[in-house]
Amino acid sequence: MNPKFYLSLLIIVIFSLTACQPSAPTTATRPDDSAILQAEQAEQSGDYFGAAQQYLELASLSVEQQQAHFYLRAALNYWEIAELEQANDSLRKIDRQQLSSVQQVDAATLEAELHLAQSQAEPALTALTSIELDDVADEQKRNILELKITAYQLTENWLELALTHIQLTPLLSDIEQEQNQQALWQVLMSLTPQALDLFNPGMPPAIDSGWFSLAYSVKAYQSNPDALIVALEDWQRNYPTHPADPALYKQKIKIGTQLPEQLNDVVILLPETGSYASVAKAIKQGILASHYTDGSRTQLHFLDVSTNNDTGVSNVWQRYQQAIELNANLVIGPLDKTSIQILAEAETLPIPVLAFNRLENEVQKENLFQFGLAPEDDAISAADFAINQGYQRTVVLAPSGDWGNRVSSAFNDQWLNNGGILLNQINYNESESDFSSTITPLLGLEDSKQRYRSLKQILATPLEFEPRRRQDIDFVFLVARPLKARQLMPQLKFHRSGNLPVIATSHAYSGHENNQQDIDLNGLIFNDIPWIFSNTASADSAYMALHENQTDNFNSFIRLYALGSDAYRLISELNSLSRSSSVTFQGATGLLSIDEAGYVHRKILWATFNKGKISLLPPVTDDTLH
Repeated sequence: MNPKFYLSLLIIVIFSLTACQPSAPTTATRPDDSAILQAEQAEQSGDYFGAAQQYLELASLSVEQQQAHFYLRAALNYWEIAELEQANDSLRKIDRQQLSSVQQVDAATLEAELHLAQSQAEPALTALTSIELDDVADEQKRNILELKITAYQLTENWLELALTHIQLTPLLSDIEQEQNQQALWQVLMSLTPQALDLFNPGMPPAIDSGWFSLAYSVKAYQSNPDALIVALEDWQRNYPTHPADPALYKQKIKIGTQLPEQLNDVVILLPETGSYASVAKAIKQGILASHYTDGSRTQLHFLDVSTNNDTGVSNVWQRYQQAIELNANLVIGPLDKTSIQILAEAETLPIPVLAFNRLENEVQKENLFQFGLAPEDDAISAADFAINQGYQRTVVLAPSGDWGNRVSSAFNDQWLNNGGILLNQINYNESESDFSSTITPLLGLEDSKQRYRSLKQILATPLEFEPRRRQDIDFVFLVARPLKARQLMPQLKFHRSGNLPVIATSHAYSGHENNQQDIDLNGLIFNDIPWIFSNTASADSAYMALHENQTDNFNSFIRLYALGSDAYRLISELNSLSRSSSVTFQGATGLLSIDEAGYVHRKILWATFNKGKISLLPPVTDDTLH
């Protein structure tokens, strides 16, 4: 036979015998139970890094469901110790189809947490939307909802954020529910009335529907108190068992006053004797000037309020009771802070009060409005003006004593709050007239001289020298009364302030034009009320009436006349101003508004001196009212 035939036959026989041999099993290596136990014990003891490492080792020895489980455990342990990169790496290795439904929730939640740790809101929300909340335990559900809240805050999706806060509520303790309500209400208040109405998720008396309906009522009618009261009554009928705390939304509602259109009687509380008598007289004349030019039929009743400066005893409460007996619609005054404090501490004030001063401790009292010309107001306005001009660094020059400290402290606080830098503050003695020893260190001239002396000593040769002020100052804030301002401005220039802006408050100007004296104030920038400037004051009928009558000390008390005039004019504006701080009224003392606490704020004008004459500056464009 052919040898090739035998060779082929032999090969066939060998393959046949090989095929008949039993094949070796292909099972993977099974992780040792003791290794699994060690990993679990490390996790339970808080050794998360060690546990994660052991779970990764176990995953490398496993397949399918068991491998997916170990990778998940490793990722969760890395997350516990903020090893985000390693947690992400372990999570990516998981075949999620091999996970149980509970494990899939854990994996999706962890994925969302890792994205949020890097402020990646959209992928976090994508991961969380894969979870069916009805299928998870309450603890997990709470965690998922809190993650959604974080993500919606990042995306500024206020609608979904509000709905998620509502979903979260039943999973919280009583204290936590109160905090959640406050957060929910803030979110709802950021939505427009149209959005609140359009996206209301339910119908009465559903809880979620009640939240949207309540917010809609407040947002839509907050500038119309009468309509708001009716809307709230309707809401309470539609949602009688709603959990919203009335204090939560009522503190956001600014009902304001509800004075009738025609006021029959107004009582003015001012002292007729004592240290405030001359001030009160000027205020009274301002009130009467506006009253007569207005042609109103309202009856004005002036009652004397006296306060003993030693004992602090005031008859203000008795006078207030007289106002009630007179059926007065409004009380204007008192003037001194002791009397205002007594009214602020009263249980109720059935008649609204517009006081001629302001308490420092931000007392908020229903029906109490506080209106004054505090020197701190001008200082705060100066800080806002300077930051608006783009200035960043300042030095402060103020007189020693209580008044100087009050004004400079108010400026400093506002300036720092605005982000400005306070380089230095030096106080001067008002009894002196030569301020060289004060201005030199303020402008850094002494440092310049010291550098000259050191250099001269080192070089041992004569040098030409001209002191230079420090160059990092953007402006000087000056606190001064008229006489001192006229002395300080030339001395600042003598000491090489150059073109450095000097900003002051209204106290630096007497209120009376005197070109010959005020030439020393050239370049000074200051703020003041509209009545100080003839261009704005001459258009005011009350101002012209006072000016033509040449009342006593008109120029010295012009700001007090303006205060009285504005107090009277605020009568007709009080309803609208007290309902919204965004509503303003152009008065004799400035552009007026009323804040949530009932304090009247003034936005005043800015001017500078040029050749001894006042020149108005363009209006400040910021939204801060002082």
